[in-house]
Amino acid sequence: MAERKSTAAKTGTGTGKTGRTWRRTPPPEHTPSTQEWIDTARRALIDDGIVGVKIDRLAKIAGVTRGGFYWRFKDHTELLDKLLEDWRASNTQPMLDVLAMPGTVSERLSRLAHLYISEQGFSPAYDRAVRAWANLSADVETVVQEVDAIRIAAIRQVFVDGGYSEDDSMIRARIVYFHQVGYYATGLQESLEQRQALIHRYVAVFAGRD
Repeated sequence: MAERKSTAAKTGTGTGKTGRTWRRTPPPEHTPSTQEWIDTARRALIDDGIVGVKIDRLAKIAGVTRGGFYWRFKDHTELLDKLLEDWRASNTQPMLDVLAMPGTVSERLSRLAHLYISEQGFSPAYDRAVRAWANLSADVETVVQEVDAIRIAAIRQVFVDGGYSEDDSMIRARIVYFHQVGYYATGLQESLEQRQALIHRYVAVFAGRD
């Protein structure tokens, strides 16, 4: 169950015994920002799974009291929502950006492959952690399915632009995407050099063209 504070703590306002309204002062300078809390939660999720994303634990890592958390979030549920939003944006938008760049099918798929391999703009560990979380939450699973659909649609468009039929474009997009998800899920260990050397052949197979 999500941890919650009182209404006054959520809003930062309240009414004293005299009937006069008070408003919370700005947070102390040492209080972590909202993004810093999310960054800490992300690391905890990757390292320990969703069970590690607890307010007390995050506050200890941040070096502040539990109360410091409530300067930024009304409750634990809001943090989890923000964490999902962070994953959705940081691990998806860079993919959409490289796929949307002009070029041939092979050029666009190669850019996507380099993004995956460099892990600049895509974190496989973050993706694995969120997918593991989705196994425990129907709501998170719904978000993951929505994101998967967005990513597949972007890859599909690459093939459509390349002149493939609608059905072939969808099938090839699924193969490209499910291959990558499966690659990380199996924990296959290859060096950076090995992966880079295979990009051309992977792209040729995915596209059906050399």
